[in-house]
Formats: sequence, C-alpha cells, structure tokens
Amino acid sequence: METRVLILNPDPVFEDRLLSIFDFSDETEMRIVRTMAEVVAILIGESFDGFVIEGEPEFAIEAATVARQHFPSLKILCAPWEKPSAEAAHKAQQQNIPLTNGAGSTRRLRKEIDRFLGSLDGHPAVSAEGVDPCHSLIGNLNQFSAAEVLQMTCMGQRSGRFTFTSGRGNSEIYLHQGEVRHAAYGTLEGEGALAEIFRWRQGRFYFEEGIISQEQSVNRPLAHLLLDNLQKFDETLEVATVAPNQ
Repeated sequence: METRVLILNPDPVFEDRLLSIFDFSDETEMRIVRTMAEVVAILIGESFDGFVIEGEPEFAIEAATVARQHFPSLKILCAPWEKPSAEAAHKAQQQNIPLTNGAGSTRRLRKEIDRFLGSLDGHPAVSAEGVDPCHSLIGNLNQFSAAEVLQMTCMGQRSGRFTFTSGRGNSEIYLHQGEVRHAAYGTLEGEGALAEIFRWRQGRFYFEEGIISQEQSVNRPLAHLLLDNLQKFDETLEVATVAPNQ
C-alpha cells in the first residue's frame, strides 16, 4: 500500500530539500501545501499517513502544534530549517511532536525522514477511540473562527455534529453532506443560533463524523449564510466608526 504524506512548506525556495529526500521512496505519495488552512481542509477530506512541516522554527512548531490539536492521532514530523529555541523545543516535546535536526547534514535528515516513513508503514493512523483522525476535528476558536471551520468542513462534503464550547455556553451545529442542517444554542435554533456562534472568538470546537440530526432548522446554503454573516459584520463596523455627533 502506498504511503501518503502531506507536506507543509510556506516557501517554495526551500521546497527541493525534502522533495529530493522523498524522491528516493517510490512507495510514497507526496502532496505539498503552503498554508495551515489548506492543511486542515485537505485532512478533513482525505486520509494521509503522515504530516511533515518545514519552515522557520517558530512557524514549523506552531503549525505542528495546531495540527496535533486538530488531529490528535495523525503522525507528525517537524523539520525546522534551523535549530529551535529551548522554549520552542520544549513546546514540541509537550505535544509529542518529533523534531529533525534541520541545521544538520542532508544525510542525517534523510535518515530521520526514512525513520519517520518506516513508522507510518502505509497504514492511516487510527485514534485510540477508533475514529479516523481525518474524520474528526478539534481546535480553538482563536485559531479559526466558527465560520472558517464550517466552510473548511463543508468543502469536504462531511456529515456530522460540531460542538462549540465557550464562556457563553455550549452550542451544536449539524452538517449533512456539506450543508448546515440544524443549529442550536440555548433557546435559539436555526439561523439565529448560527449568527450567535459566528460571533464567538474564544472557545473550543469538536466535530464528530456521522452524527445526523433529525431536525432541520436551517434551509439555506452555507454560502448564503456566510455572506449574510460578512454583511452584518461590515454593518457593525460601520456603526462602530460613526462619530457620536453624526
């Protein structure tokens, strides 16, 4: 079975280093992306055996940490271009993220990559709870807004339940084949609940694949809902910038 590896590299200039190493493996399929938003959207929709992050130490470790929070069982390797600070290295260790010696020789880096590929063994990782990590999603709203999270998930035509938690309480959004079917927050349901959840900027979210709501309180496509949300946000900014004497 071919091993699939997703690579995050924000700078095409440095792309060739890892590519030249992965090219030695005929049984490895590589896919390179440039942003963390692309990574999340792709991992929601597809299964990968491993995820490798290149870049400056702070960026690479932060991106690896976000990936670990979103996909807890995905095998991750962080390959910073330079030696990270002690604080950044400690952060990676806390998240159980292995680091390569990016400042070392290509030969040593190749050995570390080979060791990582060997640990994948061509089998997509499965979490301890038995949920495919690419079919579940967890994270913080200070990293992605609720609207962004929904948009990325719906791109993958997923069906399931989002649970959002914050100091304002708990809410749920149900998706069916890439569209919002039902939303509930306190006594609010449907688009009213969505409008409130879209305002949240702090809290956590968790997506569970395959949980379907029998209720349907949302009937419009997500694209229309997101457009309304942006228009209301713009109107709020306009009101906030109007001087009191006008």
